[in-house]
Amino acid sequence: METELQADRETGTDVELLTLDELTARTGVSARNVRFYASRGLVPPPVRRGRSGYYGPDHVARLELVRELQGHGFTLSAIEKYVEQIPATATPSDIARHLSLLAPVTGDRDVDVPGGLSGMGISPDAAEAVAEVYAEHGRQVAEELSEIVRTKVWPQFREAGYTAEQLREFIHRLKPLTIAGLVTAYEQAIDDSQASYDAKRPR
Repeated sequence: METELQADRETGTDVELLTLDELTARTGVSARNVRFYASRGLVPPPVRRGRSGYYGPDHVARLELVRELQGHGFTLSAIEKYVEQIPATATPSDIARHLSLLAPVTGDRDVDVPGGLSGMGISPDAAEAVAEVYAEHGRQVAEELSEIVRTKVWPQFREAGYTAEQLREFIHRLKPLTIAGLVTAYEQAIDDSQASYDAKRPR
């Protein structure tokens, strides 16, 4: 059987298209679920070549994203809302960035900050304010790092011939470093603040 090819939207080079059986083997998603996800708009319809349908890197990337979201406990409705925010023109590397942000990191992701502070005698209002500071700065760090990856890291990776999967692995390894870096920066800032306060205190 002649190999079906399609021009890759990122590189312009030809990539091999997969049959449905090859796609299920590649992603671990059953044929039934592939069709179901396509019917819900979570993945694009197959590329038609006559009466046959084929699947490319876009299908693989979006199926992997759906599986990752499921692994994080997203309901079907929540997955649909998440995917709706991703443009239809998103490339596999764009999807890889979404995957990277969902990758597991070192540490407990279910920390109840308000509850923990309340247990220390802090008022609920103050505890919520502290939690919001953590959340707001966490979002800012994630957004700024994502922009750096998009504009500086991915072009370098692409020029070197790296794949979207290798980009995801890089960011997976970056996350623990990010956490360690944030902790170190926070501790240094606290120490500097304390030293500044002590210097201003009357003797």
